Amino acid sequence: MLVLRVLSLALLAAPSLVQACDGGHCSAAGDGQLQWDASLRARGLYYDPTRFGIGGSEDAYGLLRALASATYVEDTWQAKLQLGVHGESGKAGGPGRTDRSALDVQQAYWRWQRDGFHLQLGRQEAGYGSSRLLSVRDGPNIRLAFDGARVGWKGRFGTLDLMALRPVENRPGAFDDRGEHGAHLWGAYATTARGQRAGQWDLYLLDYRREGACFAAGVGTERRHTLGARWFGQAGALDWNSELVAQGGELRTTAGTLDIRAWTLATDTGWRWTNLPLQPRLGLKADIASGDGNLHDGRLGTFNALFPKSAYFSEASLLAPANLMDLQPTLTLRLHDAVTTELGVQMAWKHRRADAVYTTPAPLVALPGSAGGARRIGNQYKSETRWQASEHWQWQLQLAWVDAGPALKQAGGQDTLFASIVGAWQW
Repeated sequence: MLVLRVLSLALLAAPSLVQACDGGHCSAAGDGQLQWDASLRARGLYYDPTRFGIGGSEDAYGLLRALASATYVEDTWQAKLQLGVHGESGKAGGPGRTDRSALDVQQAYWRWQRDGFHLQLGRQEAGYGSSRLLSVRDGPNIRLAFDGARVGWKGRFGTLDLMALRPVENRPGAFDDRGEHGAHLWGAYATTARGQRAGQWDLYLLDYRREGACFAAGVGTERRHTLGARWFGQAGALDWNSELVAQGGELRTTAGTLDIRAWTLATDTGWRWTNLPLQPRLGLKADIASGDGNLHDGRLGTFNALFPKSAYFSEASLLAPANLMDLQPTLTLRLHDAVTTELGVQMAWKHRRADAVYTTPAPLVALPGSAGGARRIGNQYKSETRWQASEHWQWQLQLAWVDAGPALKQAGGQDTLFASIVGAWQW
């Protein structure tokens, strides 16, 4: 009943948004052009229990997100303003930090571009690559935005972005969001131009800082340097997406300073048979995100994915890519021109026994009682279906079942059922 109630709110609100735009996407304004767009998403979620039952129980709730944008475009510059309203209903314990907000600025930036160069200043979203480390975080109700600046260049060899950003702290009142105190993201991100069969490369260097970082080895101020490379592409029926990342830095705690030495290797490889019915794609995802082998040796080996998409392993968003090894075979089917579904099984283990099991959302959260002991986290079975019902409407049905392993059960965790239905409208 909760899901139906949330989706009915979406259906009622959509026509009013269309009328507000006067039925059009663009209009002339002086020497430039004024562009309008709006989106609405309603989502119902069910967990039995939340957080694997560690400090949580059965929960069903609804989320509603409404965004509206106006962008003024001239030859060499543009300015964008995007406002958002985010609602939550029925969540046990009340809304989380990414669930609810009164009317506020989601994006507001000025961009200048000429001869391949661009400069972008203000509040902005910043997704890169396959969203393993830098994502717009579309899964939660409130998307991730940053305050700051990006300058970039695009040429025959590819693109290069330089960034100086601070993540936005979501607050429940109207027009009260602000940059998170003590946090920053500086760095450079380059992507080679599209090749033939050899694929493309992403290369990046990031500097990340936040206060109140919490790991099994300690709590404190985290300063982390990330060097990464991603190789991706498609050749005929084969597609691949592999990423290797190394991290250094330090975690300053009240008991002393821990040197960070962490890394990850993630791959997603698939083969699609386009000439067969349902155009099946058989894929294999494999991930290793390092953990901390000794909590008392003055080092921190737990990988931090910084700002990843929350649906890193599934839309249930139960596990974070930290101290984790997993294999996930997947099968994707095109049931209809407008309907696709993906089936998958994730088999997950802790990388290091001494370290904890970590959950989403970012920043990392260590499950209490999960450090030490057993290594096997468990198996996750998922089904995710998308239906593009029309030019403006998309529906999603997401199901997952987690068969809890010894690493979860020793902490008091249990088997978990997840279900979600999403209705998204875009104009």
